[in-house]
Amino acid sequence: MTRARAAAAVLSACALASPAAATPPVVAIRARTAVTLDPVQRQEDGVRVSGMVHERGSLEPVPYAPVTVSFDDQQQSTVSEMDGRFTMFFATTGGRHHLQVSFRGDDKFDPADIAVPDFDVSKRPIRVEVRGPEKHSRQQGPLPLSIFAQNEVDPVAVKVDIHYGAADADELERVGSVFTDARGSAEFAVPVDRLGPPGAKRIEVRFAGDDAFDGARGQTTLLLRSATSLTFELDSRSIGFDGRLRGHGRLVDDRDQGIGGQAISLSVDGPTPGEEAKTAPETRSVDDAVTAADGSFALEAGASELGPGTFRVQAVFDSSVPHLDGKRSTPIQVVVAERRPVPVAYSLAAFGLTAGALLAFVALRRRPWTRWMKTLRGETAAAAAPSAAHAPPHTGLALARPGLAATLRRPHDFGFSGLVADATSGAPIAGARIAVAAPGGEPRVAESDEAGRFALEELPPGLLRAEVSCRGYVREQFALSIPHRGELRDARVDLLPVRERIFALYRGAAEPLLPRPELWGVWTPRQIVDHVRAARRAGALGELTDYVEEKYFSARTPDEEEIAIAIERVRAAQAEVERAPPPA
Repeated sequence: MTRARAAAAVLSACALASPAAATPPVVAIRARTAVTLDPVQRQEDGVRVSGMVHERGSLEPVPYAPVTVSFDDQQQSTVSEMDGRFTMFFATTGGRHHLQVSFRGDDKFDPADIAVPDFDVSKRPIRVEVRGPEKHSRQQGPLPLSIFAQNEVDPVAVKVDIHYGAADADELERVGSVFTDARGSAEFAVPVDRLGPPGAKRIEVRFAGDDAFDGARGQTTLLLRSATSLTFELDSRSIGFDGRLRGHGRLVDDRDQGIGGQAISLSVDGPTPGEEAKTAPETRSVDDAVTAADGSFALEAGASELGPGTFRVQAVFDSSVPHLDGKRSTPIQVVVAERRPVPVAYSLAAFGLTAGALLAFVALRRRPWTRWMKTLRGETAAAAAPSAAHAPPHTGLALARPGLAATLRRPHDFGFSGLVADATSGAPIAGARIAVAAPGGEPRVAESDEAGRFALEELPPGLLRAEVSCRGYVREQFALSIPHRGELRDARVDLLPVRERIFALYRGAAEPLLPRPELWGVWTPRQIVDHVRAARRAGALGELTDYVEEKYFSARTPDEEEIAIAIERVRAAQAEVERAPPPA
């Protein structure tokens, strides 16, 4: 039995012995974002500033992002549309100005901002673009790029700097410069030695500005693929029946650089134990490992698991990421000797070690000493239990928990199925739209049935973008890694009702008027609305309270577009409460 299968047996037994195991911690990972500005549009009495809030690496839009734009001493705030875009107008008479756009971030996205410290209204706007292949590999040679520059109507000849690097990098390295010709176009090739490691890349072209035109930027992304090389050697090619088959190797890319964090399996071709007479050999995977930072790994398996005979073994890398090619090492022949009798003392020692490991694992999972310590300190379970009154409901994707055997296998499942449910009541949602698409590809769409169930099969491999939406609910967006080990089977997607989102936003303006802040988790929504109305009937807060009562208590289902309206009304009410706070 290999170490992986022994661990699976121990964990299975412990799972049966400890049904009350502690829930694993939840780690929230926020996406990195960026703000991209369009060329500023001059108008008769001012300028129009527009742009887009998007994820830094994939350029996917960030919907409903609160954006603040500062133009000298003028400042305006808005919320981006579903496509991440925003537009604002500022009155000005000309001259040089300071422009800054900020996105303060939220629980899913990191903050981002961009500043143009020396913006000249008297200059003409210009647009620069860069185009290149969606995929490229080092074997194809330098990376070809096409650059274009144009003002409002005509192409222009300007100097453009090319910057290149990882898609999620904060700053990109400058790799060269070109001059566009009279047609506004130029060609550039990023040298092979500047392409860097494989993965998602971002290319940005920058025009610094001159006497006639303001500065401008343009960008695109691509996937840099890499061939791989896999070496594997055995410590010995002749092993006793009670011995262990051990070997080590290394996984490198086309630059001979080690690739870390990748799964490697040990594949064996040969007869199954007890079936040595079979004519056709069977291929089995008997161990798995993950490469270290330098690409090195070690694999081993018990010779008794293979059985006596002659076998061919090799290391196998089945790539689960789109930028790396799979690879198999050169097969190696190994001979396992016949079985010899095992001393009884060995069996008793193995049984004792297994029992000790089981007891230790159960103790570490249940931690009975924590209850003893609390008893000695006089603490009660009620005093130690945290209040869940203010905890918001969980929304988004909740992965399934695959079986222990599945977690030890390589990713093999290309499907996505599960349940769409209401985040507040847990009731299934019928008619929800589930769309899954690769970057730049056509989405695969499914709809949940009356029981809230859905299924999508034969999805393309890679990092996909999923969106789940339904009328009356806040849509959820998340990434899916295909193939997977079973965690996307019987998954759950919780959608928050729009009316609950509106009432949660209402808290920012209404909570300061409650007798005590903690009453928000004690009073019913009707008590809260009635109390705020009694305190403030007029003004922005009174209008907000009427709006919330209509959207939250009405039988009509509010659409998702109401969230942006609620955000603006809450900001106006908060400003009113700050100017005139309630009496103590």
